Amino acid sequence: MALPGTDLPRKHGIYIPLPPPVVAKARTVNNSLTSSTAVDVTLNASTTFLEVHAIDAGIFMRYQASATSSNFDEYIAAGTLRHYVKPQAATVVSFIADTSTAKLRFIEK
Repeated sequence: MALPGTDLPRKHGIYIPLPPPVVAKARTVNNSLTSSTAVDVTLNASTTFLEVHAIDAGIFMRYQASATSSNFDEYIAAGTLRHYVKPQAATVVSFIADTSTAKLRFIEK
């Protein structure tokens, strides 16, 4: 019998992250995220999964309000899509650009 999770798809021996097959609970599109002002997003009460896409510049993310470039929990590099399981206690996530401006796509599932 296979171990739980060992039947997930892999590429070069690394598991490929799969988002849950549910309709998005909320979407945030921000084409002018700045490095001077954080954008705080209040999470839907039933959100369990976060999908973050940094389109053209890196983005700092924090599982509380008021992210800064020196106070963050995750860094999403430019041109990448990242998936996260929402920490149980998190009710807000905060984003701030690494450079002067950035484009953000954020989906709650």
